[in-house]
Parts: sequence; C-alpha cells; structure tokens
Amino acid sequence: MTVTETSRHLERLSRAKLIQKETDGSFSLTLFGWLTLSLLSGLDFISKNMNYFLEHDISCIPYEFVSRIGELKESDLGAETLKNISYVGLMFQEAQEYIWILSDQILTSAGSIVEAKVKSGVELRVILPENLPPPQGYKLLSPASGIQRRVLPTVKTVIVMTERVATICLPNLSGKMDYTGFGGEDSKFHKWVKDLYLHYWEQAKPVTIFPRKSD
Repeated sequence: MTVTETSRHLERLSRAKLIQKETDGSFSLTLFGWLTLSLLSGLDFISKNMNYFLEHDISCIPYEFVSRIGELKESDLGAETLKNISYVGLMFQEAQEYIWILSDQILTSAGSIVEAKVKSGVELRVILPENLPPPQGYKLLSPASGIQRRVLPTVKTVIVMTERVATICLPNLSGKMDYTGFGGEDSKFHKWVKDLYLHYWEQAKPVTIFPRKSD
C-alpha cells in the first residue's frame, strides 16, 4: 500500500478503537482490538470452508461448541468419503491408548482391527443410536469384552478419535451422513472434538452388550 492508503487505514482502525498510537509513533492493539482479533479465527475458518458449511448443518451440535469453532482452524477438510473411511482405518491401527466412536452406523469395515486393539488393552468407547439394529451376520459381545457402549435417541454427528488424531463429520442438508468432514492432529482441534464427544458421552445411556461380527 502507499503511505496515504496506510495512513487512512490506521486512522480508521484508531477511530474504531482497535489500535492505539504509542508515544514513539508506533501503533499497537488495544485490549478491545486484541479481543476482536481473537474472535476472527472462527470467521476465517468458516469462510475458508464456506462450500462445506453451505451443504452441511452444524446447528445439530450445541451452541457452546459452535461458538468455539475457531479452534478447528488448523484441521483439514476431508471431502472424499472413501479416503475418509480409509483414514479412519489407519487411525485405528495406530491407536495406543483409546478409540472413541460416535456414529449413526456400526463401523463394520474396521471391526477386526478394533477388536484386536481392545484385546491389546486399548480403551474403546462407542455411542450409537438407541434403536440401531446390528448388521446381518453380527452377534452381541458380552460386557466382559471391555467395550464401553452407550446409546442416544438419535445421532446426528460422527466422531472418530484416538489419543492423537480426531475426525468429525456433519450431516448434509438432507440430514444424511456423507462422511465428509474435518480431521487432524492439531491440539486445539483435538481438544474441541474430545470435549464434544464427552458432552455426548455424559448424555448417553449405558448398555451392556455390543454387536460383533460372527465367525
């Protein structure tokens, strides 16, 4: 920018109380300016992913998490369903401490991997819809399997996470899951997803059996 343009912008920012002039002639953020800037990350994130949010409904999650959406800024958008499913399988393989799942369907494609992880001591938590019938060819595991299962009346959001990686998918405009969404290892994003999962976990009702693929 030219000196004249820069001067005009500084004047506008000063009038808006976003910046202040220091005694040495430099400019710095006011406390109000700092607060305003800290809230822009959410707008930056949704603007960058505008097409996704035009086609997917985030209103299904509690407002307290929508208001923190700037914490997703460093996550990556996975817009291809098959790649996302493959990515989840890799997450399960690399899990060392826990696997947490919130889903509208039973993830049958990675069943053997998850079962092996549970046997090796990895914690498994699963939240499913209350009246979801098990897929054909599945039988119910006993509580002794170590799987922690809870149910909700409806599940409108998909979360799959481990101690290191998290993913979240939102429903499209028809209310269906196309399993596209956001994922990554960023600490703020991971904490946001973990907090959301624990919110649903506290709301969900415990059950004592879980579907398993038959031999």
